[in-house]
Amino acid sequence: MSFVSDTHSFDSFEDALEGQFELGVTDGLPVVPPTPERVAAMLAAGGIAGETILGEVPTRDVVVTAEKVAINAVMAGCLPEYFPVVLAAVRAFLQPLANAHSTTATLAGAAHAVIVNGPIRHDIGVHGGQACFGPGFRPNATIGRALRLVIRNVCRTVPGVLDRASFSWPLRYSFCFAEDEEATAWTPLHVKLGYEREQSVVTIQSIMRLFQVTEFAPESEEILTTAYEIARHMGLQRDEWAGDGRSVVLVIGPEHYRRLVADGWTKESIADWMYPRLVADTAGKFDQKVTLASPDNIWIVTAGGPGIAQSWWFIPHLATPTHEPILG
Repeated sequence: MSFVSDTHSFDSFEDALEGQFELGVTDGLPVVPPTPERVAAMLAAGGIAGETILGEVPTRDVVVTAEKVAINAVMAGCLPEYFPVVLAAVRAFLQPLANAHSTTATLAGAAHAVIVNGPIRHDIGVHGGQACFGPGFRPNATIGRALRLVIRNVCRTVPGVLDRASFSWPLRYSFCFAEDEEATAWTPLHVKLGYEREQSVVTIQSIMRLFQVTEFAPESEEILTTAYEIARHMGLQRDEWAGDGRSVVLVIGPEHYRRLVADGWTKESIADWMYPRLVADTAGKFDQKVTLASPDNIWIVTAGGPGIAQSWWFIPHLATPTHEPILG
């Protein structure tokens, strides 16, 4: 198999590790040297030719090919069987509605969440249970990192160059998790988006803000009240573009889920209840209207583990969540 990317030779594995830092292609952590054999194995697992174009960032005159993505997936530490998920994540990221240029160049330092649904969660071990947002799970860590390395190395989002973030934040290393579909009777996210339950799907959301919703009250409506009040206090209140169809994501943890489902709540009824409260007129400095277009712009996911009663809001940058089926 032949490749069009530049090649580099090193005298030892240690030299290759250090050489990646000298080339400026790491995220600050060591990467796996992308040998031709490793890149070929990645492409084979994805069932895709290296020259296949996955998408473009026209503002930057960037064309993203499968070969470039495979190189960065190797560097991120992905196993070949993860590559179909990485391909779908990159395709979703490159959709126009994902606003690839702005979400990666912004001074605010938006990150990207990779949410995985469908059978592939179990096939490769993408974790959606306890501690799923954190370290310790290779598929989560390396799939999210692969997307970030593509953003850096292929889309040229280098700090101080096209990455203009004032502070940036740790989620720009990696953020990937699965919806815990088996832990809930609710309809999974990908089915709500029109896919069959047996189809595996990746959803990408740019994240400007991430807010924890902690509420110990046993009453389900108290949980939802706390959630919408946090969104009004901290969320999209000063974002004039929020009403253009972009969506917020609410990740509901298992303790909150059990209290909600016991009272008959569904994803649909939660969104219908929250929507008029989120978009009600501003009542003061700390109670600001969230300008969503409809209840359909409240996307709900179940994940997380036992323990503290909490859920999480993902508040977007200038983009809407996008999704792609996982092929292969």
